[in-house]
Amino acid sequence: MQLRDKVKKLHGTLSDFGRVAVAFSGGVDSSFLLKSALDVLGAGNVVILHARSCLQKKIEQERAETWLSRHGYSLDVEHLFLELDPLGWKEFVRNPEDRCYLCKLRMYRCFLDELDRLDIHVLLDGTNIDDLKDRRPGLRAIHELGVQTPLVSCGLGKTDIRDLSRELKLDTSDQPSSSCLATRIPHGLEVTVSRLESIAACENGLAELGFDGCRVRLDAKSEKTLYLQLIHADLDQFFNPAIRRAVFRFFKNMGVDKVYLDLEGR
Repeated sequence: MQLRDKVKKLHGTLSDFGRVAVAFSGGVDSSFLLKSALDVLGAGNVVILHARSCLQKKIEQERAETWLSRHGYSLDVEHLFLELDPLGWKEFVRNPEDRCYLCKLRMYRCFLDELDRLDIHVLLDGTNIDDLKDRRPGLRAIHELGVQTPLVSCGLGKTDIRDLSRELKLDTSDQPSSSCLATRIPHGLEVTVSRLESIAACENGLAELGFDGCRVRLDAKSEKTLYLQLIHADLDQFFNPAIRRAVFRFFKNMGVDKVYLDLEGR
């Protein structure tokens, strides 16, 4: 199917829904889905739902909070923020293999409860067809709860969405993909405030050194060992001796003794 045909199908699908809520993270996919819904249905028929929690970095929360104003929308678009406390969910804190499923199930149930209050019957999620290729336990929760994934049903993948986002002049078009901070903690290792804060501090520090969109993953056995994954385009920059020394000093100051680099990148 040609890209224009996919867009036409998406617009038709959204039009059929009528009034909707969009599960919004502030990332590439949910931003494109939100923009499409606003364009097709109008601001009065779209409600934005965003979950705030300790699983997001501050900059990611700020991107979600300021999306409307950055893209020229007035404040009359309904943008609701739900405060979640995943560290109060015992099954989540244990960090089992299906942690993402358990988290998504809790989060989207909260969203659906909010939709009942608003008398809205459709919740949209920004999953795209490329997401189906990876192991994503959260997708099971989406299907179980009847959440709609129009980007999937219209055959849109990540490259399509970035290209269309540029056409729509969305400032998220080239934004690195993101995921919650708990994804950096090996299964079986408890999710704690200190671990989440340590991961965020490392990634924020590396971003200041020019490595935005990196991932810092914990080791299951040693708190002084980390695994670093950079965006593929940043690997050459990393191998500059001066920059590599700066990164080494940064991790030493963070109390880290050993860092393993993923040579393939993200």
